[in-house]
Amino acid sequence: MSNTPFYINLTEQVLSYKNQSFYDLVQQQCGDVVVEIMQLQDISSVECLLEVGDIFAFLNLDSNELIQIKKKAGIFLNNGSYVLKTGILYKVQTFINILNELSRKHVNYSDRQSSNESCNLTVPEELVEKLPFIQTLITYSSLVVNSKADFTLLNILLSNMFRNLGIADKGFRYESIVRQFATALYVLGGRSAYEFLRLNIPGLLPSVQILQAAISATENNLTEGKFNYEGACNYFNSIQATLGFIAEDATAVIPKITYGTTSDTFVGFALPLDNCGLPINNTYSTKSFNIFEEWCSNTPKAKLLTAHLIQPLSHSSSPSPYLFSAYGTDNKYKSIDVLSRWHRIYQEYKANGIRILGFSTDCDSRYLQAMRASLGFFAQFAYQDHPDLLNIDIPRSWSWFFIQSEQLYICFQDPIHICTKLRNRLLSETATLLLGNQLINMDPLMDLINNYSKLDHGLVCSDVNPKDRQNYNSAAKISNDNILILLKNITNSFGLNIYLQAIQSVRLAYIDKNTDIIERIYYAWVSVFIFRSWLVWIDSKDKKDLDLIISQLLNLDLNDTKKKYQVKRQYFITYQSYFCVEINAHSLIYLATLVCEGKLPFEALNISLQNSQTCEGMFRSARAISSITSAGVNFTILQFLKRANKLRALQNIKNSSHENHLRFPQHHKLAKTNQVTSTGQDKNALSKKSIENAVLKAYKYVSNLFSQMNLKALLRKGQFISIDEMSNIVLSSLDDFWSSDLGTINSETGSNEIDSENEINNEDQSNVVYDSDEEFELNDHLNVSDDINVSSYQGIRLFDNVKQELAHSYFKVSVNNENKYLNKQAACWILEKDKTSLSSNRLSRVQGR
Repeated sequence: MSNTPFYINLTEQVLSYKNQSFYDLVQQQCGDVVVEIMQLQDISSVECLLEVGDIFAFLNLDSNELIQIKKKAGIFLNNGSYVLKTGILYKVQTFINILNELSRKHVNYSDRQSSNESCNLTVPEELVEKLPFIQTLITYSSLVVNSKADFTLLNILLSNMFRNLGIADKGFRYESIVRQFATALYVLGGRSAYEFLRLNIPGLLPSVQILQAAISATENNLTEGKFNYEGACNYFNSIQATLGFIAEDATAVIPKITYGTTSDTFVGFALPLDNCGLPINNTYSTKSFNIFEEWCSNTPKAKLLTAHLIQPLSHSSSPSPYLFSAYGTDNKYKSIDVLSRWHRIYQEYKANGIRILGFSTDCDSRYLQAMRASLGFFAQFAYQDHPDLLNIDIPRSWSWFFIQSEQLYICFQDPIHICTKLRNRLLSETATLLLGNQLINMDPLMDLINNYSKLDHGLVCSDVNPKDRQNYNSAAKISNDNILILLKNITNSFGLNIYLQAIQSVRLAYIDKNTDIIERIYYAWVSVFIFRSWLVWIDSKDKKDLDLIISQLLNLDLNDTKKKYQVKRQYFITYQSYFCVEINAHSLIYLATLVCEGKLPFEALNISLQNSQTCEGMFRSARAISSITSAGVNFTILQFLKRANKLRALQNIKNSSHENHLRFPQHHKLAKTNQVTSTGQDKNALSKKSIENAVLKAYKYVSNLFSQMNLKALLRKGQFISIDEMSNIVLSSLDDFWSSDLGTINSETGSNEIDSENEINNEDQSNVVYDSDEEFELNDHLNVSDDINVSSYQGIRLFDNVKQELAHSYFKVSVNNENKYLNKQAACWILEKDKTSLSSNRLSRVQGR
């Protein structure tokens, strides 16, 4: 323990210290030797110490019992004299002086208290009349003093407010905590609520313009197309994290061209990609009106916004993700662009000391192709001989494990997207799922709704056939335990029961926060083995045999059945969904093996954070902070960037809540999930043996399920085929499927063979009311010129001169042979040929065919 004094921390409370608490204080301030000296003299309290004064006087006594303590506290000189060590003497004298000063203050304070008790506090009558709450405060003063509530923030706010009212003629000033409080209120409540409060409580809050300027001036603000690695790394350093997981996703935006004053670029065009698959920022920046006009005529607008977030994986149970890039896209890119972009992102973070553990996206086929190449999963491995390759020792008994031992990073397809796609396959009009003699459709669930009490199942018709095909909650509801139990009582529901168990297993393996790692592995491979068993059965049957079964079950003409179902895969889930399930299960095993081999820390198994829902959460948050005066929940690209910067400012304030005394509301569900540990598993329980046992347990469970269906292709002498035989069959089948290279890595749309349920985007041309706080500024700086000469041409403001520092925001144009200055945002309005918008009704944008 350090002997450095901590005098600055001493308070009047120490004056009452005695016995052990007193000796602990002395040891902290003066050291062990001084403690021993006091114990020898039976000095056991601060009061006693102050009365004694000189504690070293007794060392002058001539006694053999004091020789040892004298040697510790000082030095015997050759002439027989004795000298105390200077350091000990200094510490003790300083310590006693501090205690004496505290004692004097305590006495003075007690005197003042006695004096105050004998006289009443005088408050001017006119002050009480103007501020009646003072009388209330005095009346309840004893309750306030004894209250456990924290009045720190209230005290700062009131002090700052009254101080401002006293210097109103000199301009208001705001403390840092007040500014943070105001910023949080502005972001959470919107401009209208903020202005209402500011106008009705004078001197309390700064103006909106001050807050906007502060947010804009924040370091590492988001700019379209710029990858902010520095800001992300600073955030990681602040929370002491070194492992990260990247999420990439896109959302629909209002296709509109706007001008960004800070970056001096036009935002809303689809940014081109470089050779690394990264957007080329500042592409659309020009001083020429003619060039801008040509862009508006020939360059496609961005209809989607792509966002990249990095999720820290640390000891903290729920560290916030960091948005480090966002840009507009027309969705015309190839799988090789994705692969190149991921590699560049990996390299940039590596250079800054952050290890990227993996990438997660939705189930787009181009992302799937990039993941296959990244993992070498039935594809050529993209990172052969890379110096950073991770490596695991794969046991020979793991015949069911198909990816190679060396990987640069792992990949997870977003599990919520997987669940919704599996649910959507049940609703497909072009496919009919068939397993043995069982049709897999929603009919048994409708029977359940019609014949059982809602108290038993909790379902409604919209859960079975949702209009919103991306609604995850309905997929979760139809696959819960109660539904699976009730389905056992419904005729011809066994196939559906198995299918819903697969969806449930995906949920428990990757989404549920309470599942420990061994259970995650078990559920992940239950879903894998369900689909592998089904695939083996489908591949074993001729197309004509499957057509015959379908025609008999649906009472259809055989020829009509053959016309409707052209290929066998129409009786199975999409190969896209199937490969997503396989990739996730293999990545989970790979991660767990790295951890049990000691090559990654245990926080790498925080699986519930390794998905692209961080992107979805950012999109939801950006939509949620629009003003109550706005009917629009959608945004242009520039509006998203502004909202994201607001959210970042809010997050920075939340991260400093222990310093600024601000408390934020938390949803009760989030409060519960935050109590869950990040990995939920004893480290010692994870081993290769426990991993293998979990997989074998999953196979045994699935084999028992399918044995009840008596599918000959899965039986050998009446017994379900071994895991090794199934693995060999599936491995051969997948090799054959990908050997044709139908989904080339250079494809712009992905393989046609990797079909998926269609989800269409309808661009409804309904009007969208913009948030007034984010309405485009034709000119925020009214004083644009020292010598203003404004002309008006059919409602457009043109200027003869503008200030030099604002010139970049204007085009120099010729009007009637006269040079004029046109604001670039006004130019966007002039060249806008039609009003494009995005329906605020999500159901009209995301629906199934």
